Amino acid sequence: MVIGLDIGGTNIKGVILDSTGIICAQTSVPTGKAIFETEKNILHCIDILQELSHTKKNEVEAIGIGSAGAIDKHKGIVVTSPNIPWWKNYPVVQQIHKLSGCKTFLENDANCAVFGEMWLGNGKHYTNWIMLTLGTGIGGGAVIDGVPYTGRAGSAMEFGHTTIDYNGLLCKCGRKGCLECYGSATAVVNFTKSHMNMYPDSTIVKRSKQESLTAQLVFEEAQNGDALAVYIFNLIGQYLGIGIANLVNIFNPEAVILGGGLSNAHEFFMPQMIQGVQTLALAGMKENIHYYVTSYGDYTAAIGAAKYALDNF
Repeated sequence: MVIGLDIGGTNIKGVILDSTGIICAQTSVPTGKAIFETEKNILHCIDILQELSHTKKNEVEAIGIGSAGAIDKHKGIVVTSPNIPWWKNYPVVQQIHKLSGCKTFLENDANCAVFGEMWLGNGKHYTNWIMLTLGTGIGGGAVIDGVPYTGRAGSAMEFGHTTIDYNGLLCKCGRKGCLECYGSATAVVNFTKSHMNMYPDSTIVKRSKQESLTAQLVFEEAQNGDALAVYIFNLIGQYLGIGIANLVNIFNPEAVILGGGLSNAHEFFMPQMIQGVQTLALAGMKENIHYYVTSYGDYTAAIGAAKYALDNF
């Protein structure tokens, strides 16, 4: 049995599975807002997984961690993570091994999503494809000739920090115009806030006075036909189309696969995204691309983290 954890800026998604890929349990807990809180929540997530799967502690062979941000997987360190700013040169492998007693392995969260999709998802049908994970930020991954490309230390394919407007919105990474400022769950919230005055009768305006404004709330209202929600996802789709057209021109992929929590709302932005790619990508690059949303939703990266641990322990 192995545990996979996907640690994002908002939530920690966890799975426990066996070597054949059978998922015995999955759960999600908040990431927290400080080092101690995140460590405590990681351990809580592990405990829940063991309880749900009726697995004893000594039956867990290893833990795989997929972390957002720049990492050094060889040293087991998260170098920097814009959406988890308290993890700066943080020795996550050493800490979680010490706290849990399990062998622990680190990989970039988007790379983990690729591993999960290659193992159990649509990625296994193609040899050249790219993936974007749409969550609090945007991660990415690429498979080239059947092999995931992860870079020198495991931090390649930061698609969310490719620039689509060099004078654009300020990103948490300190640069301007990063794709994740325009196509992430965070972008959904920020664009909704900035457009509320244009849609005073929107149900979102009413709901946001009584509850937190989240991408999930906007998604729910899009399902109800709310004009503001529909407009926001249309906008998100246009921006994602710009970013993905650039990636198509670089990688010439057979497939583009979307993951992360925001991908649950794909029906409201994917048509605009694909249209953007068709408009902006080069002829000879944009044709015959297959578009998918991962079958495992928020848990694809956690599955991939478990697979990474399984392959390395």
